[in-house]
Amino acid sequence: MATNTMERPSGSGKKSDTIVDVIAAEHNRLRALFDRLHAEKDADKKARNDLWAKTKKELLAHHEAEEESLFNALVQTSKDARHESLHAISEHGEHKKVIEQMEDMSPDDEDWDDKFEELRHDVFHHLEEEEEDVLPLVGDVLSDEKARELGAKYRKIHADEMGD
Repeated sequence: MATNTMERPSGSGKKSDTIVDVIAAEHNRLRALFDRLHAEKDADKKARNDLWAKTKKELLAHHEAEEESLFNALVQTSKDARHESLHAISEHGEHKKVIEQMEDMSPDDEDWDDKFEELRHDVFHHLEEEEEDVLPLVGDVLSDEKARELGAKYRKIHADEMGD
């Protein structure tokens, strides 16, 4: 059985760059972006549009990188991991549908605010589910080496999606 990658420090005393570490950090970044956009409802139109564009791009890049790295690996390991992965991928699709609806609106419209709050709520719930239900499975079904490999793969895909 694999060791728990969520608690294993690297030889340098820092946490290793496992897929769990990378995704947990990305989740924190996404929460901060959504919270900032939520808090800046009264910001000028250009600033709000720019922040929304960044938030949307980060979320979509995160979903793509997560699906291509973590979920592609997990679906091949156990029934529980497959179930949790497919559930998370389904929720990614729901987020994309809400984003598509928002694309037909302006961020200074009240309807847009309602859709944004719906998306924010759904994304926060989704991130929490992943942290509670998906990430703990990694240490059970993947080796530390595989978890580090997936962390690097996630970073590459995410950078490509962001255009970095």
